[in-house]
Amino acid sequence: MKYWLQYSKGGNLRFIGHLDMLHSWERILRRARVPLAFSQGYSPHPLLSLAAPLPVGLISQAEYLELVTREAVPNLTEMIAVAVPSDIRVAGAVAVPDKTKPLMGLIRYADYLVEGIAEGQRAQLEKTLADFLGQTSVIRTVRRKSGMKKVDIRPLVHFAYLQGTTLRLRLSIGSVANLRVEDLLQHLDLIPSSLQIAREQLYLDVDGKAVTPFQYAAATGTALEG
Repeated sequence: MKYWLQYSKGGNLRFIGHLDMLHSWERILRRARVPLAFSQGYSPHPLLSLAAPLPVGLISQAEYLELVTREAVPNLTEMIAVAVPSDIRVAGAVAVPDKTKPLMGLIRYADYLVEGIAEGQRAQLEKTLADFLGQTSVIRTVRRKSGMKKVDIRPLVHFAYLQGTTLRLRLSIGSVANLRVEDLLQHLDLIPSSLQIAREQLYLDVDGKAVTPFQYAAATGTALEG
């Protein structure tokens, strides 16, 4: 059985990187006695993956873990909830068909909440943001796995607006197009390390519409739990 698990991540776990978080989940699931399925071959490993890397230092309200079990686990949410540390809260789980594409390959967008913007920065940020949104193309040099690369970041920002001293964003992320929130903030003359940044939600793209993993699962007829 394949499951998607939604959880929040905060506290000191915001300093845990992607691979360390995946290894932490393996230990949590073993402790919870979840009957994990393993890969084949000389070095079998549990079939686990995180939907999208979360930059170190960020907290999140909606991260997703994909896991495969040897059998159906009707009480999966309850089993895991009692085994996680206090900095993780399990929101629920959904069973998806085994042939569903890996979630990490389906994620297309992410919502971010940026707080800690000084009141004195607001006027300048409003102008900078308006200038950015008013353009059709904004070329910026960003870091990629292959090195530094010039990228048009404007199409990768789907909305950006100030709500008081809070900045709300929806950015493209994933394997098709990806913009790091830190790169956008730096372009807007903000210092990411001085701000509190939270990822609020992840989305798939279904016929041009942003849909959460659980909404996608519900639309395809799978059953939610928790």
